[in-house]
Amino acid sequence: MAILKIDGVDGDVQRPKKFATLFATAAIAKGDVVEIDPGTTTNGSGMHVKKSSAQDNEVVIGVAETAAAAAGDTVRVQVAGFNANAVDSGSGITAGEAVGCNNAGKVATVGDLDANQKAFAVCIKTYSSSGSDGEILIYDHGFYG
Repeated sequence: MAILKIDGVDGDVQRPKKFATLFATAAIAKGDVVEIDPGTTTNGSGMHVKKSSAQDNEVVIGVAETAAAAAGDTVRVQVAGFNANAVDSGSGITAGEAVGCNNAGKVATVGDLDANQKAFAVCIKTYSSSGSDGEILIYDHGFYG
């Protein structure tokens, strides 16, 4: 588990984050919301991701921190912690709201929280309608250590 460190030595607040390097099943851009692709098991179950394909999908695991140009490329995915790289769908998200995704790989306010619509994060800095000025805190689901 990462430790939150504010020690004044280096002047930086250290925010806890967790990453996993996985295989892309299609092109993914940095900042895209990604989900597990259960249809591909070439490198083992749970080791392949794709851009989110359904609103508030329950298999979303995090945000791409690197890009993948094509299927088979590796992508570094942030699966827990503070994230300022996720791109909003353009509708705006208010701080404190539950965060899910749309079907185009962007963060969005979760609709009705139920068995089929899941939040994977919470908004901690409001997104305006510009799409990239907010911040989220990704829930640690414990999938990758």
